[in-house]
Amino acid sequence: MPAPVPLPVRQALFERHERGESATELAAAFALAPRTVRGLLRRGRQRGRDGLAADSTRAKAPAAEHPARAAALQLREQHPAWGAGLIRVMLTRQGLAPLPAARTLQRWFTAAGLGPAPPGRRPVAARRRATRPHETWQVDAAEEIPLGDGTRACWLRVADEFTGAVLHTAVFPPRAVGRGARGVHPGAAPRG
Repeated sequence: MPAPVPLPVRQALFERHERGESATELAAAFALAPRTVRGLLRRGRQRGRDGLAADSTRAKAPAAEHPARAAALQLREQHPAWGAGLIRVMLTRQGLAPLPAARTLQRWFTAAGLGPAPPGRRPVAARRRATRPHETWQVDAAEEIPLGDGTRACWLRVADEFTGAVLHTAVFPPRAVGRGARGVHPGAAPRG
């Protein structure tokens, strides 16, 4: 918000207006927006000369310390990558009430010199891709895919990550998991 127009300028505006100058002329002479000049003149007509002083010049009582401020600043110092939203969630878990808005937390952090958290999420570590054929294979399974004749099929496909070549595909009808070929239940995966 811009600073209020100083009181001597307000008084000079009002005096010149009383002598007959228009709001447009006064705006040009004092390098102010015409809307600002019209508002100041209206204020002078409604409140008189004593009412020309800016309302914001009155001393305001200092705001009481918010009960969650110290805890929020402590959390931010301990975890500089946490944003205001996450810190607000952590304050909730600590049982603090009333909770400040996330924007209020951001103002507190700025005033305390803690600065903003880094934008966005942390980058995920780059996954190493295959650099030559057969270094990494990808296995893809699809279950109960409807076919044109109404039956369903499953398949298992093995592809090379580097070249994209399909190395093997096995197509089979869906069936319930039951006892294996030797009459043994499938059970857990073998050790090793």
